[in-house]
Amino acid sequence: MAKKFEIFISYRRKGGYDTAKLLYDRLRLDGYAVSFDIDTLEKGDFDDELENRVRICKDFLLVLNPGVFDRFYDPECNPKDDWVRREIACALEDNKNIVPLFLDGFVYPKEPLPPDVKDITRKNGIDLNPKHFESAYAGLKQKFLISQPRWTTKHKKKIITASLLAFLAIAAYLYFAITQSMSKIANQNELEIQLIKRQADSMAQESWVKDSIIKYKDSVAKAQEQLRQPPQSQSQQQKSQPQKSQPQKPQPASSEAADKKQDASSSNRGLHWAGSSSDRLGNVIYEKLISAGVKKTPCSDNGIKITPGKANCGQNTVGKVACSYAPKLTLTYCNGNQALSISPLEMPEKKVKLNGDSENKMREEIESMLRSTDFSQWVSAIKSIK
Repeated sequence: MAKKFEIFISYRRKGGYDTAKLLYDRLRLDGYAVSFDIDTLEKGDFDDELENRVRICKDFLLVLNPGVFDRFYDPECNPKDDWVRREIACALEDNKNIVPLFLDGFVYPKEPLPPDVKDITRKNGIDLNPKHFESAYAGLKQKFLISQPRWTTKHKKKIITASLLAFLAIAAYLYFAITQSMSKIANQNELEIQLIKRQADSMAQESWVKDSIIKYKDSVAKAQEQLRQPPQSQSQQQKSQPQKSQPQKPQPASSEAADKKQDASSSNRGLHWAGSSSDRLGNVIYEKLISAGVKKTPCSDNGIKITPGKANCGQNTVGKVACSYAPKLTLTYCNGNQALSISPLEMPEKKVKLNGDSENKMREEIESMLRSTDFSQWVSAIKSIK
């Protein structure tokens, strides 16, 4: 189906193309149906299609730049080959709404125009000065154009607002419905839980009563049995009583027990975090190692002090701020006299080198990378030490 164009732009390629293209783009964005030969012509004869579009349009915009009429006076130029002249003549013949658009430096020639286009000088137009283009364009739409923009474009803001309000209303309804449904389910579950608790309490009470009856019956049976037996003499009672064993002297603890006690003491070493609270990178590592038993407590006894490495930042030779960082931990005894037998933990694959204008931004990037790093290797190693 052929498109229906309501505005036709006529121009001379030399000197008028840029203005014509600008008008075409602006009018299309505002919702008008505009014909522009390069962008809108489809298959068919070029001359027939152009004249057909002139005849069906409502508004005929004529871009007048200096020299636009020079070919009208060229004896070697065939009028049938001058498309601007043919478009103007066709628009005048069909009595279209013709709007001349005067560019800087344009004046009508002193010599009269050819008869088929001479009436163009009688048409009122607009000066398209680049400095005042916006005001001239607004005046063109308000005072000169007969065509109207498409309804969807003209009321675009209203459509968007109405759609948004409808979406919010549907979302609010769904939220309310889901909330009510979940509330009903929660209340029903709460009632079921209370019923189960009551049944469990009733069963527990019944079981306690049964156990009490059984114990009472057993005690009564034992008392009856004792009453049936004859009383024993004093000598028999002494014989029946078990002899008290002599207290044994405490044996000294063996070396093996001492070793076990020492191992137990060493296996319960405290893990004390020695990082600064203002060190954001150290705080991220601390959060990762909490599961290994690391705590922010003072170092004491046979505990282990854990110190994180820091990022090195400074200006390079080109004036940029350079930062390098590799996650690293140093583990020592709390007394500081003897280092542990394990080397500092390192992750070379996570070594960071960044250049930029802001040290804070680069530290934020390093912090983000640390949060996404897997610290399970460190956690396992520290748990084995503890």
